[in-house]
Amino acid sequence: MANETLNNAAPKAGKKERSYFFDTFRGILIWTIPISHFTMVGGHFSQSSLGGVVYITINVFVMQAFVFLSGYFSKRPQRARETAFKTFLFPYILLVPFFYGVRWLLYGNATMSWIDPPLALWYLVALFVYRFLLVDLVKSKYILQISIIIYLFAGLIPWLDGTLALGRMVSYFPFFMIGYFCTKEHIAKIQSLKTWHCVILAIVLVGINIALAFYRVVPVEFYLLRGPGANFGVPWYLDIIMRIVDFIIPCAWIVLMLNILPKGKNYLTYVGMNTMSVYILHLVVRQVIKKYDLPDANWVVYYISLFAAASLCVVIFSSPPVSKGYNWIFDFLYDKVYLNIKRFIKFVLGIETNRDKMLKEQAAAEAAAQAGEKAKAEPAAQAGASAEENPAKKE
Repeated sequence: MANETLNNAAPKAGKKERSYFFDTFRGILIWTIPISHFTMVGGHFSQSSLGGVVYITINVFVMQAFVFLSGYFSKRPQRARETAFKTFLFPYILLVPFFYGVRWLLYGNATMSWIDPPLALWYLVALFVYRFLLVDLVKSKYILQISIIIYLFAGLIPWLDGTLALGRMVSYFPFFMIGYFCTKEHIAKIQSLKTWHCVILAIVLVGINIALAFYRVVPVEFYLLRGPGANFGVPWYLDIIMRIVDFIIPCAWIVLMLNILPKGKNYLTYVGMNTMSVYILHLVVRQVIKKYDLPDANWVVYYISLFAAASLCVVIFSSPPVSKGYNWIFDFLYDKVYLNIKRFIKFVLGIETNRDKMLKEQAAAEAAAQAGEKAKAEPAAQAGASAEENPAKKE
């Protein structure tokens, strides 16, 4: 969910142009996440209801689409590895105790574990692993096919559960690789659907989601892909079948979104540039709603309250003061606190990392190259000076 850029048009003077379309895509995706979370904890959730339809619709494609976009913007694997810790794992390490404190204050008790990611923090763990290992994973010619096969059978492997978000990590990984291998040319082809194609596709997808909610083919928890379907009483063959369904549906939703979202700048564009602050901070509101429920005078009031609370979270948490403050806090803690502590410990222990050695070697190589260029330039300059002093000799 980081603020990323893409050259959709010819760059000017070597600069990248920001793609408003993909920011808009992220903006609509992040708007749905508070709706999903508040729907589940608002106090009156039922799978066979409007809330169930909304919840399933969001959870069968939104995080897959986010992971797809993250893969799409990870075209430089080495750079992805270099930024993975600061962007994802470092915030995760700090946010686990933060949300422990939030839950303790609200409920009077809580548990804290970095091994079992709480709330929606699994996404940070998964993105860290994807981006850190990408440079090695892409060396395999068949990594995409392998990721899909593992996804299909992940529900049959008991230890692919919530521990280190392994269940979700392998289940969303194919979408990351699809995004990585997707090019601008692929996107252009996908965006060639006609209006009537999009209308039919939208009707079909909504109809499928309504059927999934009311016919209860599998429990609603299955769509989170947190672990084996057997944990929810789903037989192994149905687990595989529903994983196939839960692979096709998000792909279809992504295709639809790529065709119907506006390409120009709009409010969602701005929201899409500030998704992480919304993603993290709305979880605090989620805990408050979970404790106190939403107003429920009748179903109209209930759903208006739900959508209003979600929208308010997006508007406030994506606003400049909040989003810039959020980014400043983590940048400060990383650059001024963590890095200085790391340097101090390395100094005390006399540790020199491979990166330190590499930087020294690069500096030495650059110095040697500059010295070589200087050595070559000096004789030429001396020869020129001699020629000027002795023009007759030059003639």
